[in-house]
Amino acid sequence: MTTPNEIDSVLSVVENPVRRKIIKRLSQEPSYPLELSRELGCGQQLIAAHLGIMEREGYVGSLMETSPVGPSRKTYFLKKSVYFSVGFGPHLYNEQILSFETIPNNISEDAARFISKIKSIQKSTEPTSKMTSISDLIAETDAKLDVIEAEKAVLLYIRNLAMKYASETISKTDKTHDERRVLHYVLDERNKNVENIAAALNLRETVIRNILQSLRKELPDI
Repeated sequence: MTTPNEIDSVLSVVENPVRRKIIKRLSQEPSYPLELSRELGCGQQLIAAHLGIMEREGYVGSLMETSPVGPSRKTYFLKKSVYFSVGFGPHLYNEQILSFETIPNNISEDAARFISKIKSIQKSTEPTSKMTSISDLIAETDAKLDVIEAEKAVLLYIRNLAMKYASETISKTDKTHDERRVLHYVLDERNKNVENIAAALNLRETVIRNILQSLRKELPDI
């Protein structure tokens, strides 16, 4: 489950455009502040400051590396692999953080096929053929990601519409303000845990229990 601290941590890193440029550059290969400064067109002190922030948050790591033309230099690299998304609208708020540093247990047939391909590519010893296979695999995975993102957009639209109808229905009832808040939370989060609801809505647990008991008389599934 995504925690507020995780969301805040990611946002604190990616909210700055310079840090996003640094992340994109480091996703290609490790680099050092002077090199990043030249490539990104920013002052070296500014780059170093941003690298320091990202290192404190745990997204960037560093090590001392011997330079072929001078003294040792500090080289930076990405430490984490993160996918972050947030969507919101009049009747929708959705946030998600995923890590792809390890392979999940349950994967689709397409994903299994891609994994088989990447393993075959790893065994190849012919550079030209290897790069061609890598390029084809990247294009194929990108096409699959486009399909998934398009479907996700449609599903979010449907969910937003469903929550809109839920809100309209709830507003026509004689429920109290707190009862409406609890009902919205349960529908939106699919979470009926008393402690979680109390923490999220800043209400006492005894109040939540009484509200849930009252709601279940009309809505047994709540």
